[in-house]
Amino acid sequence: MVYVKMPMMIFILASGYLFTVYLLLALAKRNGNKTYPIDDI
Repeated sequence: MVYVKMPMMIFILASGYLFTVYLLLALAKRNGNKTYPIDDI
């Protein structure tokens, strides 16, 4: 049966998706802290 392994596949794909979103949010938050004031240039 092909459909027996389907719930495990959905769990793996969902966890990978959530991990990717978390990683991108952490990266954006880290890069957002680097601000360069125009007056200092």
